Amino acid sequence: MKAVVLERPQVLTYREIPVWPLEEYDDPDFVLVKVAACGICGSDYRYFLGENPWAQHTLGKFVENPANIVLGHEIAGEVVAVLSEKNASLLGQRVAILSYVTCGKCFDCRSGRGHLCVNTIHIGHGQGWGKRDYYPGAYAEYVPVWGKGCIPIPDSVTFGEAAMLDILGVAIHVAQQGAIEPGKAVLVMGAGPAGNAIAQAARALGASYVVATDRVDIALELAKKQNIDYAVDVRGRPTENLIQELGQLAPDGYCSVFDSIGTTESFTIGMSMLGRSGTLVEMAVHDQVVSVNLMSIGSERKIVTSCNSTLSDFTCALSWLERGRFQVKDWLTTLSLAECPEKVAKVATRVERQTFKLLIGF
Repeated sequence: MKAVVLERPQVLTYREIPVWPLEEYDDPDFVLVKVAACGICGSDYRYFLGENPWAQHTLGKFVENPANIVLGHEIAGEVVAVLSEKNASLLGQRVAILSYVTCGKCFDCRSGRGHLCVNTIHIGHGQGWGKRDYYPGAYAEYVPVWGKGCIPIPDSVTFGEAAMLDILGVAIHVAQQGAIEPGKAVLVMGAGPAGNAIAQAARALGASYVVATDRVDIALELAKKQNIDYAVDVRGRPTENLIQELGQLAPDGYCSVFDSIGTTESFTIGMSMLGRSGTLVEMAVHDQVVSVNLMSIGSERKIVTSCNSTLSDFTCALSWLERGRFQVKDWLTTLSLAECPEKVAKVATRVERQTFKLLIGF
């Protein structure tokens, strides 16, 4: 089959590899999905550059990536083969994919925090697979997934929209971490796909006023198009100037601040914007040191991170998508699998800045 393989950092190649050997994975729940659409996630660009965002966010440390990862975990397609009779009803189904499984045995799994399981096996990441010639992902014509992670999608939802359920589920999880309160103001720093989805989730959860910041035209344009109250262009703006303007937009501070940028500057701005008992969610965890004046977290202000999402987040995202609470059609630019290596390299290295959300279509 055709696939795009991350051989090593910044070396992404389009070539033929063997179809995934389902029987060799020693899990009867495996099914084979013919990929119809695969989103290119912001984390994929970080993998391309040599980071390991799953480990950095979930484990709190860097873990070196293996060679020959097939990236791609934002997946929709059709089930074409199963190993177990229990999954026979999935054959021919249009499905979106929850792209990981957890062990179910560790402390976190037993405590209801399976999304933090250190034994996670993840499609598109290389996490948990042991030693493989190729690590499964959906930048390919077919992808192996777990039957229990196949979520049937209605005909009213396109494959492209369904492939966004991963990031939409993450947005719901992030919004919950941020403790959004009805009638309160919310700030989202970085209005790319994750930030845009969080802003939409904040609206659905009753936020009275949503402000988003970015430096890319298309992100600012889509923020305005999707009725985000105020989209702030941060290009060329001193930090003090931004703090003043953002503060004027929410004089009592923001109940929830979401930082999808992860710089010292964005952290400083986020902390200064928190209202009393407000929550700052750091979504882009990097290996860096920031200074915190302990008085800045007085009045029960909180700093938290957010990792992954859950099955309930994923299914909630599908419900919201069906009901129009999430709008993603305007996000998408479709490309072929063969075009993927060049395009990913350009976006990851910031040669290209005006693409919002890339979708591999088959």
